[in-house]
Amino acid sequence: MNRQNERPVDLYQLDVFMTVAATRSMSAAAGVLGISQSAVSQALAQLEQSLGLTLIDRSRRPLALTSGGLYVAQNAEPLLGLARQLKAQALEASQSEGAYLRIGMIDSVANTIGPALIKQLMARTNGLSVQIGMATAQEQALLNREVDLIVSTNAFVDTPEFEHRLLYRENFVAIVANGAAAGREPAALRTLAQSQPFIRYSRTSTLGIRVERVLRYNDLNPARKLEVDHADTLTLLVAQGLGWAITTPTCLLQTGSRFAAEIALVPIEKGNSMRSIYLVSRRGEFAELSRALVDDARHALFALLDADPALRRYVPDGSIDFAEAPRTDE
Repeated sequence: MNRQNERPVDLYQLDVFMTVAATRSMSAAAGVLGISQSAVSQALAQLEQSLGLTLIDRSRRPLALTSGGLYVAQNAEPLLGLARQLKAQALEASQSEGAYLRIGMIDSVANTIGPALIKQLMARTNGLSVQIGMATAQEQALLNREVDLIVSTNAFVDTPEFEHRLLYRENFVAIVANGAAAGREPAALRTLAQSQPFIRYSRTSTLGIRVERVLRYNDLNPARKLEVDHADTLTLLVAQGLGWAITTPTCLLQTGSRFAAEIALVPIEKGNSMRSIYLVSRRGEFAELSRALVDDARHALFALLDADPALRRYVPDGSIDFAEAPRTDE
């Protein structure tokens, strides 16, 4: 089968033909289109070659349409109209970046400032799809073009096609049931490890990997007795006195104020690091919207803490930072 015969009509060539058909003159069509007469003649010849038809009787003045040319002229305008509409809509979408957006968020962000971000996105887009899950799932969805933006802990700095914007950075903190840490030194992680079971995040999760680094830095290797996938479950178990854990302010915030009176925070003074939360997109895509979302995320975080003073216990002074830093802790 000759695939040359299956190729669609060139819309530019078709537009040139329609202009010639309307003016009955190649020179007049060239003036309307703002191109040379030779360019008009070349476009017509290429269109006729692709169709296998003669569209214009060039021996007559003014130019006359053949039967094939008359059929094309009568039926081509709707096609060109759709093409112009598509171009206009695509241009509008690229400028407003609001045609349709797919965004992925890690659980801890989705369950804290996520509603505020979604509200802002709904006002800026004509359609919105939100995917919530673990960081690795969001990152894979972005790589597969299943989402357009993600809020995650991976900045994709080694992948040139992506660009990231920092939302904020947060310190890790140890948590224990309120009263269980009474009389202990502020950073007595070893005492906690010797007196209570350690509740881990899943060893395959990004959080779990980072927490293990903190333990190793403090030369701690608590028995692997209890492991969970979700931050809210971990916080609940600590509040119930089943052990201690290492987590982040955002992970605590996602539980709301339910456990604020039942959880005590123990600063980690040795081997602590900061977890960075990024907004990641493909380079050159949704740039304006991404910049706006950075501001929205920071305002949403402040608004969340202002709305419920009890939540401020989860965010000790200096535990959240909005300044970019060298990627030494990732």
